[in-house]
Amino acid sequence: MVKNIKDFASRHDFIEWLKKVLSEKGVKIKKRLSQTFLIDLNELKYIATTIKNEAVNTPCIIEIGAGIGNLSIFLALENSDKVVVSIEIDKQFTDFLKELQDDFPNIDFIIGDAKLILNSIRDCNAVVGNLPYHITSQLLVTIAKGNADIALVTVQKEVAERIISKPGSRNYGKLTVFLQHLFHVKYLKTISLNKFYPKPEVHSAVVILKRKRVYDDFSKLFENVVKCLFSFRRKVISKALTKCLDGNVVEYFNGLKEVWGKRVYQLSVEELEKIVYTLAKQKS
Repeated sequence: MVKNIKDFASRHDFIEWLKKVLSEKGVKIKKRLSQTFLIDLNELKYIATTIKNEAVNTPCIIEIGAGIGNLSIFLALENSDKVVVSIEIDKQFTDFLKELQDDFPNIDFIIGDAKLILNSIRDCNAVVGNLPYHITSQLLVTIAKGNADIALVTVQKEVAERIISKPGSRNYGKLTVFLQHLFHVKYLKTISLNKFYPKPEVHSAVVILKRKRVYDDFSKLFENVVKCLFSFRRKVISKALTKCLDGNVVEYFNGLKEVWGKRVYQLSVEELEKIVYTLAKQKS
Protein backbone atom coordinates (compact mmCIF):
# COMPACT_ATOMS: atom_id res chain seq x y z
CA MET A 1 0.00 0.00 0.00
CA VAL A 2 2.57 2.58 1.09
CA LYS A 3 4.89 1.60 -1.69
CA ASN A 4 2.49 3.09 -4.29
CA ILE A 5 3.31 6.65 -3.19
CA LYS A 6 5.77 6.88 -6.06
CA ASP A 7 3.01 6.14 -8.59
CA PHE A 8 0.57 8.93 -7.77
CA ALA A 9 -0.26 11.08 -10.78
CA SER A 10 -0.64 14.35 -8.89
CA ARG A 11 -0.33 16.06 -5.53
CA HIS A 12 -4.13 16.09 -5.26
CA ASP A 13 -4.29 12.29 -5.58
CA PHE A 14 -1.51 11.96 -3.03
CA ILE A 15 -3.32 14.19 -0.51
CA GLU A 16 -6.63 12.37 -0.94
CA TRP A 17 -4.94 9.02 -0.41
CA LEU A 18 -3.04 10.37 2.60
CA LYS A 19 -6.18 11.75 4.27
CA LYS A 20 -7.96 8.43 3.73
CA VAL A 21 -5.17 6.26 5.14
CA LEU A 22 -4.48 8.53 8.11
CA SER A 23 -8.17 8.38 8.97
CA GLU A 24 -8.34 4.59 8.58
CA LYS A 25 -5.34 4.09 10.86
CA GLY A 26 -6.52 6.68 13.37
CA VAL A 27 -3.35 8.74 12.99
CA LYS A 28 -3.60 12.32 14.24
CA ILE A 29 -1.17 14.86 12.81
CA LYS A 30 0.57 16.58 15.71
CA LYS A 31 1.20 20.28 15.33
CA ARG A 32 3.44 20.28 18.41
CA LEU A 33 5.83 17.95 16.54
CA SER A 34 5.72 20.18 13.43
CA GLN A 35 4.36 17.25 11.41
CA THR A 36 3.94 18.11 7.76
CA PHE A 37 4.57 15.87 4.76
CA LEU A 38 6.23 16.81 1.48
CA ILE A 39 3.73 15.56 -1.10
CA ASP A 40 5.28 16.82 -4.34
CA LEU A 41 6.75 13.80 -6.11
CA ASN A 42 9.21 15.84 -8.15
CA GLU A 43 10.63 17.45 -5.02
CA LEU A 44 10.90 14.08 -3.27
CA LYS A 45 12.78 12.66 -6.23
CA TYR A 46 15.02 15.75 -6.36
CA ILE A 47 16.08 15.26 -2.73
CA ALA A 48 16.68 11.52 -3.20
CA THR A 49 18.73 11.94 -6.38
CA THR A 50 20.73 14.85 -4.97
CA ILE A 51 21.85 12.87 -1.93
CA LYS A 52 22.61 9.94 -4.23
CA ASN A 53 24.95 12.11 -6.30
CA GLU A 54 26.58 13.73 -3.28
CA ALA A 55 26.91 10.79 -0.88
CA VAL A 56 28.82 8.37 -3.05
CA ASN A 57 31.22 6.88 -0.51
CA THR A 58 28.87 5.81 2.24
CA PRO A 59 27.12 2.47 2.80
CA CYS A 60 24.09 4.08 4.40
CA ILE A 61 22.02 7.25 4.65
CA ILE A 62 20.24 8.46 7.78
CA GLU A 63 16.81 10.00 7.33
CA ILE A 64 15.46 12.26 10.09
CA GLY A 65 11.67 12.08 10.42
CA ALA A 66 10.32 9.14 8.42
CA GLY A 67 6.63 9.92 8.99
CA ILE A 68 4.57 7.96 6.45
CA GLY A 69 7.70 7.05 4.50
CA ASN A 70 7.07 9.46 1.63
CA LEU A 71 10.74 10.44 1.31
CA SER A 72 11.98 7.05 2.56
CA ILE A 73 10.59 5.34 -0.56
CA PHE A 74 12.41 7.65 -2.95
CA LEU A 75 15.62 7.40 -0.94
CA ALA A 76 15.41 3.59 -1.07
CA LEU A 77 14.68 3.53 -4.80
CA GLU A 78 17.38 6.01 -5.81
CA ASN A 79 19.96 4.55 -3.42
CA SER A 80 19.35 0.85 -3.85
CA ASP A 81 23.03 0.09 -3.10
CA LYS A 82 22.74 1.68 0.35
CA VAL A 83 20.84 1.09 3.58
CA VAL A 84 18.43 3.91 4.46
CA VAL A 85 18.18 4.24 8.24
CA SER A 86 15.01 6.25 8.91
CA ILE A 87 14.36 7.68 12.37
CA GLU A 88 10.83 8.57 13.51
CA ILE A 89 9.92 9.82 16.97
CA ASP A 90 6.15 9.27 16.73
CA LYS A 91 5.07 5.67 17.46
CA GLN A 92 1.73 6.12 15.68
CA PHE A 93 3.56 5.74 12.34
CA THR A 94 4.91 2.30 13.25
CA ASP A 95 2.35 0.40 11.13
CA PHE A 96 3.14 2.52 8.08
CA LEU A 97 6.84 1.91 8.48
CA LYS A 98 6.54 -1.85 9.08
CA GLU A 99 4.60 -2.21 5.83
CA LEU A 100 7.20 -0.14 4.04
CA GLN A 101 10.05 -2.21 5.44
CA ASP A 102 8.42 -5.35 4.04
CA ASP A 103 8.45 -3.81 0.56
CA PHE A 104 11.92 -2.27 0.67
CA PRO A 105 14.64 -4.49 2.18
CA ASN A 106 17.19 -1.65 2.18
CA ILE A 107 15.12 0.46 4.62
CA ASP A 108 15.67 0.11 8.36
CA PHE A 109 13.42 2.08 10.71
CA ILE A 110 14.16 3.22 14.24
CA ILE A 111 11.45 4.65 16.50
CA GLY A 112 13.13 7.23 18.70
CA ASP A 113 14.45 10.76 19.10
CA ALA A 114 16.90 11.72 16.35
CA LYS A 115 18.65 14.17 18.68
CA LEU A 116 19.62 11.24 20.90
CA ILE A 117 20.09 8.51 18.29
CA LEU A 118 21.64 10.25 15.30
CA ASN A 119 25.28 10.29 16.37
CA SER A 120 25.27 6.76 17.74
CA ILE A 121 24.72 5.30 14.26
CA ARG A 122 28.19 4.42 12.98
CA ASP A 123 29.38 4.27 9.36
CA CYS A 124 26.54 6.51 8.15
CA ASN A 125 28.14 9.78 7.12
CA ALA A 126 25.18 11.17 5.16
CA VAL A 127 22.03 12.71 6.66
CA VAL A 128 18.84 13.77 4.91
CA GLY A 129 15.43 14.90 6.08
CA ASN A 130 12.67 17.45 6.40
CA LEU A 131 13.65 18.82 9.81
CA PRO A 132 10.79 19.55 12.23
CA TYR A 133 10.43 23.32 12.47
CA HIS A 134 10.29 23.47 16.28
CA ILE A 135 13.71 21.81 16.73
CA THR A 136 15.50 22.74 13.49
CA SER A 137 18.38 24.55 15.18
CA GLN A 138 18.88 21.76 17.73
CA LEU A 139 19.03 19.13 14.99
CA LEU A 140 21.46 21.19 12.89
CA VAL A 141 23.78 21.44 15.90
CA THR A 142 23.42 17.69 16.54
CA ILE A 143 24.34 16.98 12.91
CA ALA A 144 27.28 19.37 13.12
CA LYS A 145 28.71 17.63 16.19
CA GLY A 146 28.30 14.16 14.70
CA ASN A 147 29.71 11.86 12.05
CA ALA A 148 28.01 13.27 8.96
CA ASP A 149 30.28 14.43 6.15
CA ILE A 150 27.26 15.64 4.21
CA ALA A 151 23.74 16.69 5.16
CA LEU A 152 20.91 17.53 2.78
CA VAL A 153 18.07 19.00 4.80
CA THR A 154 14.80 20.82 4.23
CA VAL A 155 14.30 23.67 6.69
CA GLN A 156 12.23 26.84 7.00
CA LYS A 157 13.28 29.32 4.33
CA GLU A 158 14.21 31.89 6.97
CA VAL A 159 16.50 29.38 8.69
CA ALA A 160 18.17 28.59 5.36
CA GLU A 161 18.73 32.30 4.75
CA ARG A 162 20.19 32.66 8.23
CA ILE A 163 22.73 29.84 7.94
CA ILE A 164 24.08 31.08 4.58
CA SER A 165 24.19 34.75 5.66
CA LYS A 166 27.29 36.95 5.48
CA PRO A 167 29.08 38.97 8.17
CA GLY A 168 27.38 42.28 8.92
CA SER A 169 23.93 41.12 7.83
CA ARG A 170 20.87 41.04 10.06
CA ASN A 171 20.63 37.23 9.90
CA TYR A 172 24.28 36.61 10.79
CA GLY A 173 24.46 34.96 14.20
CA LYS A 174 25.95 32.23 16.35
CA LEU A 175 24.22 29.37 14.47
CA THR A 176 25.47 30.77 11.14
CA VAL A 177 29.03 31.03 12.41
CA PHE A 178 29.04 27.62 14.09
CA LEU A 179 27.76 25.79 10.99
CA GLN A 180 30.03 27.70 8.60
CA HIS A 181 32.98 26.89 10.86
CA LEU A 182 32.32 23.17 10.33
CA PHE A 183 30.68 23.03 6.88
CA HIS A 184 30.52 24.57 3.46
CA VAL A 185 26.84 25.58 3.40
CA LYS A 186 24.85 26.10 0.20
CA TYR A 187 21.23 27.06 -0.46
CA LEU A 188 19.93 24.74 -3.20
CA LYS A 189 16.28 25.62 -3.75
CA THR A 190 13.05 26.95 -2.29
CA ILE A 191 10.05 24.63 -1.81
CA SER A 192 6.64 26.28 -1.73
CA LEU A 193 4.42 25.74 1.30
CA ASN A 194 1.79 24.46 -1.17
CA LYS A 195 3.88 21.32 -1.66
CA PHE A 196 3.31 20.13 1.91
CA TYR A 197 0.36 18.60 3.75
CA PRO A 198 -0.81 19.94 6.11
CA LYS A 199 0.26 23.25 4.61
CA PRO A 200 2.76 25.05 6.89
CA GLU A 201 2.72 28.80 7.39
CA VAL A 202 6.06 29.46 5.67
CA HIS A 203 8.02 28.33 2.64
CA SER A 204 10.86 25.85 3.03
CA ALA A 205 14.29 25.49 1.45
CA VAL A 206 16.72 22.68 0.72
CA VAL A 207 20.27 23.30 1.90
CA ILE A 208 23.37 21.17 1.68
CA LEU A 209 26.14 21.09 4.27
CA LYS A 210 29.51 19.60 3.28
CA ARG A 211 31.94 18.90 6.10
CA LYS A 212 35.17 20.89 6.13
CA ARG A 213 36.35 20.02 9.65
CA VAL A 214 35.35 17.67 12.44
CA TYR A 215 33.90 18.86 15.73
CA ASP A 216 36.88 18.62 18.09
CA ASP A 217 38.18 20.37 21.21
CA PHE A 218 38.99 23.51 19.24
CA SER A 219 35.48 23.57 17.77
CA LYS A 220 34.02 23.14 21.25
CA LEU A 221 35.99 26.16 22.47
CA PHE A 222 35.00 28.04 19.32
CA GLU A 223 31.34 27.22 19.93
CA ASN A 224 31.43 28.44 23.53
CA VAL A 225 33.30 31.66 22.76
CA VAL A 226 31.08 32.51 19.80
CA LYS A 227 27.95 31.82 21.86
CA CYS A 228 29.10 34.39 24.40
CA LEU A 229 30.36 36.93 21.86
CA PHE A 230 27.06 36.98 20.00
CA SER A 231 25.22 37.83 23.20
CA PHE A 232 27.06 41.15 22.71
CA ARG A 233 26.74 41.13 18.91
CA ARG A 234 26.73 44.93 18.50
CA LYS A 235 29.66 45.61 20.81
CA VAL A 236 33.19 46.19 19.53
CA ILE A 237 35.03 42.88 19.68
CA SER A 238 37.61 44.04 22.26
CA LYS A 239 34.82 44.96 24.70
CA ALA A 240 32.87 41.78 23.99
CA LEU A 241 35.99 39.67 24.62
CA THR A 242 36.59 41.42 27.92
CA LYS A 243 33.05 40.53 29.01
CA CYS A 244 33.26 36.95 27.80
CA LEU A 245 36.72 36.19 29.16
CA ASP A 246 36.35 37.87 32.56
CA GLY A 247 38.93 40.61 32.32
CA ASN A 248 41.07 42.77 30.09
CA VAL A 249 42.54 40.26 27.64
CA VAL A 250 43.25 42.58 24.73
CA GLU A 251 47.00 42.22 25.27
CA TYR A 252 46.73 38.54 24.27
CA PHE A 253 45.56 39.49 20.79
CA ASN A 254 48.28 41.87 19.56
CA GLY A 255 48.44 40.15 16.19
CA LEU A 256 44.76 40.79 15.51
CA LYS A 257 44.51 44.53 15.99
CA GLU A 258 42.89 44.93 12.57
CA VAL A 259 39.65 43.51 13.95
CA TRP A 260 39.39 45.66 17.09
CA GLY A 261 37.30 48.32 15.36
CA LYS A 262 34.75 45.76 14.21
CA ARG A 263 31.61 44.78 16.01
CA VAL A 264 31.01 41.12 16.74
CA TYR A 265 28.40 40.62 13.99
CA GLN A 266 30.80 42.10 11.41
CA LEU A 267 33.53 39.49 11.98
CA SER A 268 33.98 36.72 9.44
CA VAL A 269 34.16 33.08 10.48
CA GLU A 270 37.87 33.13 9.67
CA GLU A 271 38.47 36.18 11.89
CA LEU A 272 36.58 34.55 14.74
CA GLU A 273 38.61 31.36 14.27
CA LYS A 274 41.84 33.39 14.53
CA ILE A 275 40.65 34.98 17.77
CA VAL A 276 39.73 31.60 19.28
CA TYR A 277 42.97 30.05 18.04
CA THR A 278 44.93 32.82 19.79
CA LEU A 279 42.91 32.19 22.94
CA ALA A 280 43.54 28.44 22.70
CA LYS A 281 47.30 29.05 22.53
CA GLN A 282 47.12 31.19 25.67
CA LYS A 283 45.27 28.38 27.46
CA SER A 284 47.78 25.69 26.46
